[in-house]
Amino acid sequence: MNSLDLTRFDLNLLVVLEALWAERHVGRAAERLHLSQSATSHALARLRTAFADQLFIRHPRGIAPTPLATELMPKVAAVLDSVRLIASPRGAFDPGRLQTTLALAATDHALLTVVAPALARVQAAAPELVLNFRPADAESALRMLDGGELDLVLGSGSFAQIPQRFACQLAHTERFVGIACQGHPALIKRGKKLHMELDDFVRLPHILVSPRGDTRGTVDDALEHLGRSRKVSLTCPGFLAVAFMVGASQSIAVVAERVALRMQEAAQLSLFELPLALPSWEVLIIRARGRAHEPAIEWLTGMLVVD
Repeated sequence: MNSLDLTRFDLNLLVVLEALWAERHVGRAAERLHLSQSATSHALARLRTAFADQLFIRHPRGIAPTPLATELMPKVAAVLDSVRLIASPRGAFDPGRLQTTLALAATDHALLTVVAPALARVQAAAPELVLNFRPADAESALRMLDGGELDLVLGSGSFAQIPQRFACQLAHTERFVGIACQGHPALIKRGKKLHMELDDFVRLPHILVSPRGDTRGTVDDALEHLGRSRKVSLTCPGFLAVAFMVGASQSIAVVAERVALRMQEAAQLSLFELPLALPSWEVLIIRARGRAHEPAIEWLTGMLVVD
């Protein structure tokens, strides 16, 4: 049998073939298909031409399949079942049935302030889901997102300028605060919050969070506009150690507020309002725009957004 030219063959004819096989009667097949008997007879004629076979022959009780029709029907049934499965609505997404691994890149800050608060509810809703986090800077993370190596990227700071080919969801807005050890003599209480005078702020030794070892940061730029400078006595690649070093000394540091709040009790810290203005920034959940509405990615994004 020659193969069919699918550009010329009406695949709806297979549905007619299925009905004729099931009913063994043109009239009943027409009723099943909600077609007229004439239209169904015409479809059968087209099927006979396409397959170069009678397919069904007259029988006292209706029609009977030919050997070719009998040979074809298991294959036709399998094809139609596959099409129906593909075309059927997927139904509501159920994270409880997720059995997959999602690859993500995140900064330490995003892990602590976005992932940690959401982890318990993510695990409760999707107990079989595995989240595989990788370290990545902005350039490499976006490149891996483009290449499909990553499903989500969580970032801020250097991730601020995101090309339009990516979809971004705001996780939260962050701001800077000062941290000092509990009972630090330079802290002043005003209302419900602690403060520090600018003179004390620039006099005291600072610990600077600096992944690349730089000795200058956003605080130094702001102080320069005021005609002042500070003393950076120590740089540290990660903020977790900074919190404990501040808590055990007279040094101070400037860190993200959500980080400070999560470390406050463990490192015995006091948080204070800064004596200078610093910009806030956004923490983003970044996805490839073409994948932003994939059920698992869309669901996880929603779970990670801080209320």
